[in-house]
Amino acid sequence: MLKDDILKCFDRMEAKVSIVLKDLLKEEVMLELDAARVVPSASTIKILIMIEALKQVMEGRISLDEMVFVKPYERVDFSIISELGVACYSIRDLITLMIIISDNTATNVLIDILGYDNINDQAEKMQLKGTVLQRKMMDFEAARQGRQNLTTARDMAYMMEALYKESILDRNMCDLALNILKRQKHKDLLTRYIAEDIVVAHKSGDLENLNHDIGIFYLTDTVYLLGVFVTEAESNVSAKHIIGKVSEAAYKYFCSKI
Repeated sequence: MLKDDILKCFDRMEAKVSIVLKDLLKEEVMLELDAARVVPSASTIKILIMIEALKQVMEGRISLDEMVFVKPYERVDFSIISELGVACYSIRDLITLMIIISDNTATNVLIDILGYDNINDQAEKMQLKGTVLQRKMMDFEAARQGRQNLTTARDMAYMMEALYKESILDRNMCDLALNILKRQKHKDLLTRYIAEDIVVAHKSGDLENLNHDIGIFYLTDTVYLLGVFVTEAESNVSAKHIIGKVSEAAYKYFCSKI
């Protein structure tokens, strides 16, 4: 059975694992495992930030073509923007970089433009039970003070499905969001053990001994959503292995049904 095959992927491994698996065409939940567990979001919180940014574009508060000057003090580590000599980026560029390479400078600049309150209000409007943005990326002092960005596998699945169903933004903005997510460059988690070249709209995140990835898989005759959130793993390599094996099991199951 599918559940047994998935549970075997991390049997006897040291980690806490949350999973959401849903057939989006049949609107059928295939598996939920500890999906309401609140965990540090790592970079998956950037999905929420993107949704709020595109909502503000819809409302005419900002424009995708609006140019933003990125100040030297705003540039943080693990950011391509910090490595480049380019001073200005469009809102579209910042959203794209935030998602496809998880750029932390782009994320922090967007947080300032959008506002913490607006981002968290959007989470409340979506009735997300465990998701909150409390600090910028790379703000380790805030993390030490206990201000951590949080989410759940179920919350993230809700946002991804809302984009797929075009129920949270208009069609153009949902299409834009999913097309950006499909250009994701971090492919060593959900597609780690899948050899075929398939289309997946997804976002990953990582901290020490913690890895998450959630995405929508577009197969020939089916579309499914899978989120795997791993905390307290022996290592990041171990966490990525768990995510990859769970995803491989789900992929084999859906391919067998085609």
